[in-house]
Amino acid sequence: MVETLAAYGVRFIFGVPGAKIDAVYDALADGGPQLVVCRHEQNAAFMAAAVGRLTGTPGVALVTSGPGTTNLATGLITATTEQDPMVAICGAVQRADRLKRTHQSMDAVAALKPFTKYTGEVNDPDNVPEAVANAIRIALTAPHGAAAVVLPADVLAATTSAAIVEPTPVPALGPAPAGPIAQAVNLIRAAKRPALFVGIRAGEPAPCAALRAMIAVADLPVVETFQAAGVVSRELEDVFVGRVGLFRNQPGDIVIGHADVLVTIGYDPVEYDPRLWNSDPARTLIHIDEMPADIDNHYQPALELRGDIAATLTELTRQLTGLRLDRGVTVRIAEQRAALLNIDEEARQRPQTGGGVNPAAVVLKIRDLIDDTATVACDVGSHYIYMARHFRVYQPRRLLFSDGQQTLGVALPWAMAAALVRPGTPVVSVSGDGGFLFSAQELETATRLGLSFTHVIMRDNTYNMVAFQEELKYGRTSGVQLGDYDIVHYAAAFGAKGVRVSSLTEFEDAFTRSLAEPGVTIIDVLVDYSRNTELFAELHDGVLE
Repeated sequence: MVETLAAYGVRFIFGVPGAKIDAVYDALADGGPQLVVCRHEQNAAFMAAAVGRLTGTPGVALVTSGPGTTNLATGLITATTEQDPMVAICGAVQRADRLKRTHQSMDAVAALKPFTKYTGEVNDPDNVPEAVANAIRIALTAPHGAAAVVLPADVLAATTSAAIVEPTPVPALGPAPAGPIAQAVNLIRAAKRPALFVGIRAGEPAPCAALRAMIAVADLPVVETFQAAGVVSRELEDVFVGRVGLFRNQPGDIVIGHADVLVTIGYDPVEYDPRLWNSDPARTLIHIDEMPADIDNHYQPALELRGDIAATLTELTRQLTGLRLDRGVTVRIAEQRAALLNIDEEARQRPQTGGGVNPAAVVLKIRDLIDDTATVACDVGSHYIYMARHFRVYQPRRLLFSDGQQTLGVALPWAMAAALVRPGTPVVSVSGDGGFLFSAQELETATRLGLSFTHVIMRDNTYNMVAFQEELKYGRTSGVQLGDYDIVHYAAAFGAKGVRVSSLTEFEDAFTRSLAEPGVTIIDVLVDYSRNTELFAELHDGVLE
């Protein structure tokens, strides 16, 4: 088990030990990937998935039987939906007890299958290396996601001479066929208002580089999904017209809506349902991806370029070099870029109210104080909507969202994973006061590991993202009120530093100091969400939890 994981480049194993999996823990004492002992299996899965997203090599969650395995469920479905490659290794009762009503006996494969791309139970020790190797390969095959291997205790205790001699990576695809590429070039060149709609799979290193090469030589506006945030670099800022996924009629939505030929690149419908952005199914869509199009009443491409995204884009670039749009079209795109900037400027004009700091101003201040090497992990809550609306990054996999499952509690574990794989760079996580406590016990893990990052809590002492939706639906709220807690003492109990601030000036001072200091700093800032109901009336129906 350990040798196979190491052979495939796995660097980190996150887990909670137990008797049915302790054979692997014992083997790890002699070497192998770095073991990170966590406080909860769900957080171990979040960290493993974040390592997969950030590095392209799966992280591993190593857990015991029974509740150790079932506690993974939320982490696994989040990884699979968000397309983060990870592998779960789960202990199980010995095979003789598999069908008995006995201690921690359960059908782990049936329990985990709905949440993973693949789950298998090993019934012979000789099958362990191949089962692990195939789980890794499946996790790394598009669409990426979680895979799980269930290991009965007696299999772990048995001997075997089987081994994976050399790791076998997932083979790369070639470009889409030349004929469809030529057709795509003709459609794009004949279009009056072509646009690129870039999704999650374009955020991988090679597709991102190929996309940037294309937009450097062809006059094509780019709209990002949340998961593709950062594919447009600072140097290519002039082609960026926004990010879409929550609000109606944003600049990016307007450009998408007016495009006569829309090219989707690495787009997955889980990112932004086609019914929300494509009211005209007859409009010409060109689908570029490793995956075939998922046909929908509102997503019926005229042309599919299926193959390696980077290779396909490189072929397109060769034939689209020098493409320029009409002057009238470029003027309208410039107007939408100006509207995009105006959204931020309006937020900067209202830094504070009597009820607290403007959450948009907090987001913009974080954005102003970090550089392009920073990694920012965003939890789910009302702050998530402000982050999606206002936060800009210039490298992919630097702004981390859960927009498929919108899972509470991901930000802190994701930040910990980022601090592990990107040491020496700024790492920031942002949550509400509710979501923070979903995973806050891992502060002990973070300080034990000597990690350095800043966590920002936007506090209003409610489950506000639920509250404003209830207000819009029913004219009142129910079941959303929370109590306050003392972040200074809470953080100190785990060896971290807690700071509570009440103004944007205080926040700027605390945040700036936190970036320069080693260790974990938690900054609790009181925010005023009183405008949420008014602002979020612009949201698409059904896009929030």
